[in-house]
Amino acid sequence: MVNENSITVLGVGNILLTDEGLGVHVVHQLEKEYEFSPAVNIIDGGTMGMELLSYMRGMKKLLLVDAVNGGEKPGTIYEFPHQETENYFTGNISVHEVGMQDFLRIRALQEDPLEDAMVIGVEPASLEVGFEPSEIVQAALPDVIQRVIRQLNAWGIEVCKK
Repeated sequence: MVNENSITVLGVGNILLTDEGLGVHVVHQLEKEYEFSPAVNIIDGGTMGMELLSYMRGMKKLLLVDAVNGGEKPGTIYEFPHQETENYFTGNISVHEVGMQDFLRIRALQEDPLEDAMVIGVEPASLEVGFEPSEIVQAALPDVIQRVIRQLNAWGIEVCKK
């Protein structure tokens, strides 16, 4: 049985900068269209950084959704499983660089290490001022949502359309 808040889906990014807000758009769509059983902590992390620590007590598994500068063509979807998340944060390929590596290190000092983690991201096409993702990234959103659901299912979470 999964304890309340033991699994967190965290979307990060700045929704004022088109594709940079990818993670936030994904978590909003998940909250609007899906129900999760048992409880999953869905967090719009925006650009908070260290302030997120208070939302993450008891977290055992983390699924982070973010815009990723991986060097591929815009719209490319990336998945970094647990063993690769350290490289993800060390390489500073997160578009907004909110200090997630420091956040996870501090969290690890406060609590047991994460049992599992996954980063799902999309290569941005635009970081211009704007409230919606570019067409290229918008087209990738359904696939990102399905990958999030697939990972939650792998962690024993049932996901249903509302």
